[in-house]
Amino acid sequence: MARFWPILLFIAVFTFVWLQPEKTLQDSSVATLSPPQRIISLAPSITETLFAVNAGDKVVAVTDYCQYPAQVKNLPKVGGYLDPNLEQIVRLKADMVILLERQHALKKQLQQLGIATLSIDNSSLAGIRRSIIDIAAAVGQTTIAEKLISDFDSRLDAIRQKVEGQPKPNVLIAIAHSSNTNYLDKVYIAGQQDFYNDLLPSVGATNVYRGTRLRVPALSTEGLLRLNPEVIIDIFPDAEVYSPDITALRQQWQRLDKINAIKNNQLHIIQADYAVIPGPRIIQLAEQLAQILHPHLDWEQVNHVD
Repeated sequence: MARFWPILLFIAVFTFVWLQPEKTLQDSSVATLSPPQRIISLAPSITETLFAVNAGDKVVAVTDYCQYPAQVKNLPKVGGYLDPNLEQIVRLKADMVILLERQHALKKQLQQLGIATLSIDNSSLAGIRRSIIDIAAAVGQTTIAEKLISDFDSRLDAIRQKVEGQPKPNVLIAIAHSSNTNYLDKVYIAGQQDFYNDLLPSVGATNVYRGTRLRVPALSTEGLLRLNPEVIIDIFPDAEVYSPDITALRQQWQRLDKINAIKNNQLHIIQADYAVIPGPRIIQLAEQLAQILHPHLDWEQVNHVD
């Protein structure tokens, strides 16, 4: 029987979000003369960013999947990316809803109701940086955003300098799976059009998948064998909840022992929530990847992983 990991929700969002950046509040049909005081966030990355730029006190509701920071767990919920509750959004009297770019129909509905919107695209590394700046500008916190971006860039530059001249392994990043009892039937991986792919050069690695047609390619066992990555990074958040599945997942990967990564004990499962949220904490993923891929280097001076 097929089993899909919880991160498939991430794929549903990721597949629909395309690289068409919207950089200002001008997409809103509603004038915003002052920073909004009642904000609804429609993505975990947006929620994280709002709190990172000190606008958390303005957030009145979030999605069912927003878990960070901890205080958002007590906020009203307005559904998810695929099933937002428009009635609940209206009931909460928000003066701005911040959503992902691909939610065109919902944005139009909100604007028709007189609710200002801001659309962001954080599907790339540049998009993550831009979304921090745009969200901060919307809430009047540009100075904080500049500091966040400066810190982000400094930490990423420190990684680049550390891995300069090191061998660059071919890496496969798995972001979801379907499986039967014993075997992986299908593995969804990072393609060439996402923030994972953008991070790999900075951490001293290359994406083993070179195709450009699909944003989230799905590979069979045969496809994995053909790619034959040197390192496999498997993104699996919520480890405490799904710990039995972690054991099963390792066993399923181990059956693919013709892959170099498996033969050489280079399967690494990352169990942190920040690994799937394209927000300010994505720098922690970069630092973790760099240390996994280049364990022989001294990371003490650049180790910021929380």
